[in-house]
Amino acid sequence: MGAEPDSPERNESSSDRWRGLVLRNRLTALVVDKTTVCRLLVNCFLESVGVETKMAESGQEALEFIGEDYDLILVDRYMNNMDGLETIRRMRERHVRSKIIGLTSGEIEIDRAAMIQAGADDCLEKPLRANALDDILAEIDRR
Repeated sequence: MGAEPDSPERNESSSDRWRGLVLRNRLTALVVDKTTVCRLLVNCFLESVGVETKMAESGQEALEFIGEDYDLILVDRYMNNMDGLETIRRMRERHVRSKIIGLTSGEIEIDRAAMIQAGADDCLEKPLRANALDDILAEIDRR
């Protein structure tokens, strides 16, 4: 027999159970990346655990969305016009308190140091693994 219609087992998606991450709270995220495929991939990861996402293809576009509150902001290091470092600096200058995670396809240790200095909380290497954001989301969810 299956789960009752409104039971927790019924409301979890199979990807939530498979990944082991079930969020208790409604979380929101902003994904900033110039590459459409990367934005969509991160968006799929986040939506698979119930995180509502908004996507921006540039730092400038992301700054236009800053009036909204996000639990998590993911920013690519290498973007045209305004790179990830400048985007993060400007967000922090505007008193954005969201957890900001840099994303890089470059030299991870060098980029991590630069992004943290700019105001990021951490930096992850691209392409992201399916569970790369689980610990970060679980930490945000516990707040």
